[in-house]
Amino acid sequence: MRRTALTAAGVALVIALAGCGGKDGGSATPIDNPAQGGGATMFASIQELAQAATAQTQKSQSARFTFEMDMAGQKASGSGQGRFVGENPAMSMTMGMGGQSMEVRLVDNALYMKMPEGSAPEGMKPWIKTSLDGDDPMSQSVRQSLGQNDPAKTLDMIQEAGGKIVKSEQAQLDGQPTTHYVIEVDAVKMMEKQGQANPMLDSAEGRQAMEQIGTIPMELWLNGDQLPVQVVMDMSKMMEAAGQAGQTGKMTMKYTDWGAPVTIEAPPADQVTER
Repeated sequence: MRRTALTAAGVALVIALAGCGGKDGGSATPIDNPAQGGGATMFASIQELAQAATAQTQKSQSARFTFEMDMAGQKASGSGQGRFVGENPAMSMTMGMGGQSMEVRLVDNALYMKMPEGSAPEGMKPWIKTSLDGDDPMSQSVRQSLGQNDPAKTLDMIQEAGGKIVKSEQAQLDGQPTTHYVIEVDAVKMMEKQGQANPMLDSAEGRQAMEQIGTIPMELWLNGDQLPVQVVMDMSKMMEAAGQAGQTGKMTMKYTDWGAPVTIEAPPADQVTER
């Protein structure tokens, strides 16, 4: 059970991270909000916010990150690095959960997972490779996310799903000045915009439960260069709609070292089992 949960959490996190991508946009039009921080620059809409973040992440191209995740009582944390734009977007990370650790790499249109020590069947090589060229749901999800892979795609999707900024303020985060945005997005529209089948929307009962959720909250902190430094997503309402009332569903990601060189390679071939 622990191994299954850890694997599921790893794949879910890979998809979530890969989903932080973006598309080219026009120029943003920031607004001045004298009531917040003495004339600090803020953005009036999700569209402007996404355009600004996209422009800056395309310049930086890479970053390092840390994360903490609590899904239905299963807690995980870890760190990694990513290359978010170009012909070959890639990502690597290590994560721990329940006293076990695993490593995940996304490179060359393939997902590599190194399972916790002692959990792989006897005779199996330490790394498991899954090609993302197939038509299975996971391949489609990750491949779609990697199509335009910089940390503004989530905002683009939220914009298309009718998301809106409900609060913005100047705030200190980890010793640096940031702009903190609180965003709400329609739960049903967001899931529809993900472009893949979802069991919660395939039945009248499931869709009704999602409609009752209303909106899903998200928080975003941008630094002075309009680069993401923290993202918090609270999916507790979605957990409740899935029949797990009272369970948490929260993920916090922090980005650092924008523009720093990263090296992400596939594991040695003699250490990989393909499936």
